[in-house]
Amino acid sequence: MSIHSGDRSLLDVARLEQTVALYRARLKRLQRFWIPLQQRTPHLVLSLWIIGVITSLFSQSYYHWLFMAPLIGLLIILEIVIEEVQTDLLLVTAKTRYALDLTRGLYAETLHPHPPLLHKPGGPCPASHLHY
Repeated sequence: MSIHSGDRSLLDVARLEQTVALYRARLKRLQRFWIPLQQRTPHLVLSLWIIGVITSLFSQSYYHWLFMAPLIGLLIILEIVIEEVQTDLLLVTAKTRYALDLTRGLYAETLHPHPPLLHKPGGPCPASHLHY
């Protein structure tokens, strides 16, 4: 069973549209979690650090840093990892959209094999083509 090239183009366009929709949904889901976290993380890190310093000054004990330091590091690492995942999703989505645009353009060219003409056949040439 052979696949007609027009059918293949339609399949490619449909598959690319589904892929773009999938990546867009993943990105939206990540941003729903990421944007509030991105806004709160610097405040959380700063407040944990201030609480740790004040606790150290008043208690003269540093054992609470066994809890505070890994928590601060975890928040920073979480922010970095989520930022990288978001960047990767944005790049993959842009790449897929570009492939979709190319596929749509190639499919449109198969429907209209002749490029649009800038002037009527047999008409005068544009001024930029005249040689003096």
